[in-house]
Amino acid sequence: MACSVPHSYDQIKAMVGKQIQEDRGRQLKMMNLAYEFNDASTAKDELRKAYEECGDIPLEQRALIEIFLKIETDLDYEMNNDLLLKATMLEKQIRDKTGWIQQI
Repeated sequence: MACSVPHSYDQIKAMVGKQIQEDRGRQLKMMNLAYEFNDASTAKDELRKAYEECGDIPLEQRALIEIFLKIETDLDYEMNNDLLLKATMLEKQIRDKTGWIQQI
């Protein structure tokens, strides 16, 4: 019975090469999403600072808005960092796969 999974040198090399390209695509998407979270964090932080300076809003309301925006800013910042870390980990996987292809 013939083996149904790739097992020749060329098949395995092509399969790993395809995985590398897919990983690069995912890495790019992660980086773009990380930058979006960074931009969102910056925008929310700037909005929070604008509310701090607004004297027309009652202090209690301003405090609630500030707390909400601070939490949102922090969450966006954490997501940005997590995505960048994952993208870095994916880069290591790409390097490992590339090295493996060169060894076989």
